[in-house]
Amino acid sequence: MKEDFFKVGYTTYLSRKSKKFSWTSKLKRIVIKHKFIITISAIIVSCLIMNFWLIYKFLKILEMNPILW
Repeated sequence: MKEDFFKVGYTTYLSRKSKKFSWTSKLKRIVIKHKFIITISAIIVSCLIMNFWLIYKFLKILEMNPILW
């Protein structure tokens, strides 16, 4: 009588292991979750790289200028 009341039973779903995710799907979930932070970081890094590149080009122009010699 008590067994019918609780309806206790065994299913095969309890022994199933969780699905393993590949590293690309984990990376995709992280990118989607932190989209704003990644965008701001990418903008800052690209501005820093462009800044150093422009300084380098400006110094090359100054080195080629014969007035400074």
